[in-house]
Amino acid sequence: MDKNFSAKQTILSRQDLFLLTTLAVGHTITHCIQQGWYIILPSIRGTFVLSDIQYGAIESVRSASSTVLQLPAAALTDIFSRHWGLIISFALLSLGAGFGLLGLASNYLTILFAAILLGAGIAIWHPPAISVLSARFADRRGLALSIHGMGGNLGNAVGPLIVGLIIGAIYWQTASWIIAMPIALCAAVLFLVLRCFQCHDRTQGNGRDYLTALKILARNRIVITAAIANGIRTMGNTSVFVFFSLYCREDLAFSPTKAGFYYALMMVSGIISQPLLGYMSDSLGRKIVIVPSLVLLGIFEIILVCFRSDIGLALIAILIGFFIYSVAAIIQTAIMDMVPVEAGATTVALTFGVSFLFSIPSPTIAGWLSSNYGIPLVFISAGGLMIISALIFAFIPMKSRR
Repeated sequence: MDKNFSAKQTILSRQDLFLLTTLAVGHTITHCIQQGWYIILPSIRGTFVLSDIQYGAIESVRSASSTVLQLPAAALTDIFSRHWGLIISFALLSLGAGFGLLGLASNYLTILFAAILLGAGIAIWHPPAISVLSARFADRRGLALSIHGMGGNLGNAVGPLIVGLIIGAIYWQTASWIIAMPIALCAAVLFLVLRCFQCHDRTQGNGRDYLTALKILARNRIVITAAIANGIRTMGNTSVFVFFSLYCREDLAFSPTKAGFYYALMMVSGIISQPLLGYMSDSLGRKIVIVPSLVLLGIFEIILVCFRSDIGLALIAILIGFFIYSVAAIIQTAIMDMVPVEAGATTVALTFGVSFLFSIPSPTIAGWLSSNYGIPLVFISAGGLMIISALIFAFIPMKSRR
């Protein structure tokens, strides 16, 4: 390491620590809602007597909403970077509104509108959060984004467990109202906190600069290829997220609470693996972490169907969870390494936008596979997509080490 490497670069200031912690907590809330949504979906299916294709289409609509809003959210972040706190608070507010609408739903169309609001909240959160952290912690981008991702993994673990417990005790629509109210309160608190903490590391942009950055990214073949490979990964993972709880409820006859517990197990190991893989990617290089992680994830998803007992299913769920979100943060970091900081939010939107574009048909296709061949084939196909993604990343040039 360079001897002139300053203490400021090696030790987080209180201001940096505050920013990192605040966004990690907000990310926890966001993923709490996102994964809790997957636990509620089987109850929605039962109430409205939906087919497998209709069931998968709900998640397709949510993914479509996220895809459409990625670039507008990024444009607002890059052009109005001084107001990033307001943008990120609106993401939580949209998630709260989505769950509130679930509480009022009386038909399938209303459920789809709720899915649109949830997709909007997820789309709006990531461009400002990741671009600000990427710019502020440029020297340790992998670690910073992994800590932010660790907050998401904590939400992934806690959300299904909490929602499973709630809907195991009360009707799912009443539970939706109970969940919606604290989310709206958190959105207001987050706005007040971030308004007092303005991140001045990025200058205010304009529409012309944004369009220029967008054109440069569109011509960057390496970035586009990496985004497509990440989209293939997301396509497989989305199928696992949507159908794992349904697999537990219908194929294994688990209660909502027990299904939420196993879904939480699938997420909890990511809390440990996220910073570990982030540190390894900073030290050893991005590719040496990404490719083996995707291969192992693919193998674990394929053999998931071989485990139906409590201990075996718990073990394979933990192994899947070790990589399923953690590798996503490293991929995002690798792509951020390839672009200038001024295009940070646009790059995040491009990456997530392509991912959501691939995930739009994924749940519906998985629903067709499930209705014709059974849920196990959904997991096998998802594992195959992980391995294809790994092969593409193996040929993408990346920084070998920090």
